[in-house]
Order: sequence, then structure tokens, then C-alpha cells
Amino acid sequence: MTFLRPFPHYFYHMFYIMKIRNIFALTFFLVSFSFGFAQEKEYIVTNSNDTIYGTLKRKFDLLDRPGVNYIFRDEQEKKRQLDPAEIKLIRSLDGVDGNSYIATAYGRWYAKRIIEGRIEVYQTVDSTIFYVSKDGSDLEFKNFGGFGSRKTAHAEIRPLFVDNPEILEEFDTLKGSHANILYIIQKYNDFHK
Repeated sequence: MTFLRPFPHYFYHMFYIMKIRNIFALTFFLVSFSFGFAQEKEYIVTNSNDTIYGTLKRKFDLLDRPGVNYIFRDEQEKKRQLDPAEIKLIRSLDGVDGNSYIATAYGRWYAKRIIEGRIEVYQTVDSTIFYVSKDGSDLEFKNFGGFGSRKTAHAEIRPLFVDNPEILEEFDTLKGSHANILYIIQKYNDFHK
């Protein structure tokens, strides 16, 4: 008859060390994971390139012409209404706009970035007006997705692709619909990554 011997003492010691090491690794992972989320903050960038951190809330004012405005509270708890003429960029994390970047168009309207890349597409936060920026230029109004004709939309967007004959050739085969324009801009950006 065989007799089963209990584990030697060093096996118990080894399991104890592994347990402690796993607890330490899990704690380290959770702490570093939480710091990763804690580092991102909402902020605004002014036209003079000052970055101010704080919290952002959207304000609806039915009597205001743009219809949408933002209230910003900086880290010193100073609260103010943002003027689009003074703001270059807003970084939003929560609220109505969610996790997004919002720029100002012509110093009057707020537009949320919907496509990021070499060609960026922005849509106004209160309507379906679109603006385009190529290579970091100022936002420029482009008439697509609204009530304009597809032919006009195609003609307005076409100059953005002249530096890529392959994309331009495919774009010329498409109608100037909103979906086609967003598709070809995304394809252009993917090509130029």
C-alpha cells in the first residue's frame, strides 16, 4: 500500500509567495489604471493659445442667436460664460457633447469634430451645418448634408483631394451625398496615416 506524503514545507511557502505577488500585481494594476483615467481633464484653449483646465457645462438659451453656449468653471472655481470669439478649442469629456473636441467656426458658432485626421470634419452642435479643416487650417464652411444640391457639395469638397489622384478618381465616381462625402474623407485620412 502506498502512503501519500503531505506536501513538503517549501511548497506551502511557494504558494504563499505567489499569492502575495498576485495581490501586489493586482493592486498595482488597479492603481495605475485609475491614474490613467484621472489624468484626462476638460479644458479650453483660447485664441492666445492659453490652456485653462476646469469643468464644462452646456447652456441652452432660446433667445440667443446661436442657441448654444457653454459655462466654464476653472480650477479656481471662477465661473464664466464662454464667448466663441475668444475660444479656439474646447475639450469636453462628459455632458451633452460627450467625449469630444469642439472648435469655433468664424468666431461665432460651436462645431463638434466628427472626423479626425488630415481632413477634419466638424458639425455645428445645434444644427447640421458642416465645416472642414485640412492640415490644421481654420474651419471653412462646406455645403453638404443640408439642403444644397449634391452637385454643389461635390464641387466644394473636390479640391480637398487634389493631392491624392487615387482618392480623387474614386470621389469623381460618387454622388455628392452626405454619406459619400464622409466616407471618402475617412478613406483619405486612413490613406494618409
